Amino acid sequence: MRKQLLLLSFVEGGAVMAAELCGARLLAPVFGSSLYVWASVMGITLAALAMGYFFGGYFSTNQTNRSKRLFGILMVAALFVMAMPVISHYLVPRISYLPFLVGVVLSSFTLLFLPVFFLGATSPFFISMQSTDLNDAGKVSGTVYAVSTLGGIVATFLCGFWLVPQIGLNACLLSFGLLLFVLTLIVSKTFKAVHTLILVALVYLTGQLLFKKQNQLLNSDGLLGHLEVTDERLPNGDTLRYLAINGIIQSEFLLHQPLLYKNYLALFDTLVPINKTKNKALVLGLGGGLSANILSRKKYKVEAVELDKRIIEAARNYFFLDRGVSTYDEDARYYLNHCSDTFEIVMCDVFKAEEQPGHVLTSESLNRLKKNLSSTSRLIINWHGYLSDEEGRGTAVLYNTLVQSGFNVKICSLSQQKDFRNLLFVASLTAQETLPYEINEQAAVTDLLNTDDLPRLEKLNALANKKWRANYLRYYQQKE
Repeated sequence: MRKQLLLLSFVEGGAVMAAELCGARLLAPVFGSSLYVWASVMGITLAALAMGYFFGGYFSTNQTNRSKRLFGILMVAALFVMAMPVISHYLVPRISYLPFLVGVVLSSFTLLFLPVFFLGATSPFFISMQSTDLNDAGKVSGTVYAVSTLGGIVATFLCGFWLVPQIGLNACLLSFGLLLFVLTLIVSKTFKAVHTLILVALVYLTGQLLFKKQNQLLNSDGLLGHLEVTDERLPNGDTLRYLAINGIIQSEFLLHQPLLYKNYLALFDTLVPINKTKNKALVLGLGGGLSANILSRKKYKVEAVELDKRIIEAARNYFFLDRGVSTYDEDARYYLNHCSDTFEIVMCDVFKAEEQPGHVLTSESLNRLKKNLSSTSRLIINWHGYLSDEEGRGTAVLYNTLVQSGFNVKICSLSQQKDFRNLLFVASLTAQETLPYEINEQAAVTDLLNTDDLPRLEKLNALANKKWRANYLRYYQQKE
């Protein structure tokens, strides 16, 4: 078999996975990375591949100009891969004005369908051009698909562990598109001036997207998605600094009044007593480090766990994280499994944009956490504002899981507006007195638990997360 065609098949398989992985991340700043987004991305990807296979199979039967057609399809596919950052920058934000689910599906289609369609159409060409007779068809098909899949595996690990964190989504897609385009030109030996012009134009357009905005202090793609730290000038002359993951603000403060806390942090400050006995406190989900700073200011010895190392660096560089806070770059559940310390306060704030990783809050995890608590300790969990009705099903499961794990639970909030508030679950191993801003709303009734074997939180929170992001886009970013 021709090794040049196998090499092209390898790169084509890598480009498919790069397009899918990076495409989902490009949608995240507008739509998040919830179950809805991933379902849409995977569905559109599979539909594009299926139609591409059919299209390629139909046209690969004609041996006239078959090589020319293959190389043409590869170059078109490479151009669409390189155009994905441009499409996400100029078209996806405008599509987000549509209703949430319609916007997610249409954006996924606009971003992914054409590049994946043309990439998928190449596989039948590779097979037909490598087959000499019917007896070779099975072996050739298996080899081509194995090589293409191997390219996808390599690209998946490269993108996930190195390329995206190091050079970003835009540069990653541009690199795969350029590699496929240039390699196709080399194998086909068809260099033309128009090819050079196309490459220069796309490199320039995509390159414009790699520069930070003027007021952006940090702009990075990585483990949890798109991270940005931005300063916003307010009408009164003050500066609001915020850290956002996938377009949803995780931490914010007034630059000249960093101790003036907003929303749930003001309530958290009220719920945490001043430490007089050198107790320890634990923060799961550091964010900008504001809750860790509150605990540090109240004389606790603070340990903070954050999955994404970029966020730890952002907290230290841009949000004045107290130097006495010990930070750990690892998963919260993993940390708890290996921790033997006792904490007086545990703040669980593991939001990733609008989502909550349910594996941290299973019955097994909570029962393990009890070993790190004393009879006077408090576990405080930051949660979205939905408590009842259909949107509150996930909240009800969390409440029931806490109670069944042996916690006495109270819920506090500064607001009655469920679409815009945060709830703070305050859990203790002993009975608690009445707390400030304790609410009496009845949670949705359920007998379901969130366990390692049946992790229900993500599914049952999907509607709440969808509504949370839609409201955020509508009212805060004025997208709808």
